[in-house]
Amino acid sequence: MKKHLIIIATLILAVACNRGNGSDNNADTTATDSVKVFTAHNIKGEQNFLITSNDEFPFAGHVIGMRNSFDIVWPDEGMLTPEAERELLRIYFLEDKAKDFETASRYWLSDASFYLDEGCSVARVDNFSDTMQYSYFKIESNCEQHDDIATINIYRESYGVGAAHGLYSSEYVNIDVNSGNIIHLNDLVDTNQLGPVIVRAVEDLTINSDVLKALFDQNPERLPVPADFTIDSARNTITLVYQVYDIASYADGIQEVVLPIFWLSKHISLTPYAKRIFGPESYIE
Repeated sequence: MKKHLIIIATLILAVACNRGNGSDNNADTTATDSVKVFTAHNIKGEQNFLITSNDEFPFAGHVIGMRNSFDIVWPDEGMLTPEAERELLRIYFLEDKAKDFETASRYWLSDASFYLDEGCSVARVDNFSDTMQYSYFKIESNCEQHDDIATINIYRESYGVGAAHGLYSSEYVNIDVNSGNIIHLNDLVDTNQLGPVIVRAVEDLTINSDVLKALFDQNPERLPVPADFTIDSARNTITLVYQVYDIASYADGIQEVVLPIFWLSKHISLTPYAKRIFGPESYIE
């Protein structure tokens, strides 16, 4: 283990994702016994740095701290296909080259390029004083399972000393528990045709009225298809998740566009896979 690099290995107890049947009153109740249980475990890691700058940016003559940390869930062995596991690594740690968790996580924890690129001096330390100002980059996640779909919610937050405010995102990875594959939006609909349909959902559906008020462009012809979404097979909805600044201001925060499947199927064709997930009574042919 590299000096000063702290990875708190797996909290050995493997746990199932929070499980529910999708109803409002039973959000934490156990799903049917016939459904495969998606299990995962928690892993934590932390790396601290002292940053010194003699230049104007961002704090000439001062020393601050910087902390990279994660506290995440990682699927147990056999829960994901090898391809899905590599994709989840890329999503978590934004790293394309690393092929295993240890390598990817260590690279992410050791990354101080935010300040190195500005010519600062960077030194690894075990910790810094509670009174020291510090920048931070952190990742946290949790997992929930509803029927055959497990969803990992990844929360990122960062803040740089001297900035007006931090940045954050809430990302979602949907997993087909039976196949071990990550579900992509284009597995459900033709995303090339989805842009105008999203606009119509924002303009026509009351549930999305707050999104319409928050849009940068109040009269869009199409909206971008976001990377993040959630699936609720019990309520028969797909919810598109737009991160801060994607379509609205920082003050308006993350925006969610709800697409009821019955309504969606009137405007765009569902894939055979989507029809299997939501069932024949949820859509129009």
